[in-house]
Amino acid sequence: MTLFSTTLVLLFIMDPIGNISSYLSMVKELPPKRQRWIIMREMLIALLVMILFNYLGEYIFEFLDLSETTVRISSGLILFLIAIKILFPCEDSPRAHLPQGEPFIFPLAVPLFAGPALLATIMLYARLEDSESLMLEAIGIAWLISICILYFANPIQKVLRNSGLTACERLTGMVLVLIAVQRFLEGILHFWSSYSHNVS
Repeated sequence: MTLFSTTLVLLFIMDPIGNISSYLSMVKELPPKRQRWIIMREMLIALLVMILFNYLGEYIFEFLDLSETTVRISSGLILFLIAIKILFPCEDSPRAHLPQGEPFIFPLAVPLFAGPALLATIMLYARLEDSESLMLEAIGIAWLISICILYFANPIQKVLRNSGLTACERLTGMVLVLIAVQRFLEGILHFWSSYSHNVS
């Protein structure tokens, strides 16, 4: 995995464009200065959760003694399920039941940004990637881009409108489908090469 591809996957799963409407609906009654404070506070919480799971995943997979094939196939399946939820939103999603008032940890930091899908992907990628610094850099870059998008949420929504935001979110889902299929096929090929090597 390269830094670019890892960052892209994490950014797509975080889906900051898709979270713009949810964020604005929660802070619409608050002054701009308070909105900026909320962005920094909630995103810092999300970053801490992501870093925690980056290190936690390595210990979990080592304890369970899971093979690289299992991790690759699992990452592909998880990404595929994430993409399906983005393409076909369900009624029980966190965005459909946003609480009233200023968000604190829930639901902006967790689960809209640092949600189960993202945390599971970080754990899987941390296992696949030998370079610890690459994963931390990818998390940091995706996080910074998400902050910038939230910071300019109002002008972005005015330009794209709801239809444009929906189109961007669907495009994200399509890209994740392609990445998911590639990860799954990599797992199958890795299994086949390992099986062929053991047989021979």
